[in-house]
Amino acid sequence: MNYHVEHHMFPTIPFHALPSLHEVVKMDMPPPYRSSLAAYAEIIPALVRQARAPSYHVARPVPGRAEA
Repeated sequence: MNYHVEHHMFPTIPFHALPSLHEVVKMDMPPPYRSSLAAYAEIIPALVRQARAPSYHVARPVPGRAEA
């Protein structure tokens, strides 16, 4: 799902500019999942838990922007 998050953050950015946008925002993004299986291993239990506790959410670590 290359640049999927970037696309949703800035939906009006043309597809050919997404790689450049990714370079700008990558330090403010949580680490990517290692595989689709790893993503589903987090998503499916979260959905099950949300069925009982709708306010439950997965907290993904988001690093602070590195000081330039």
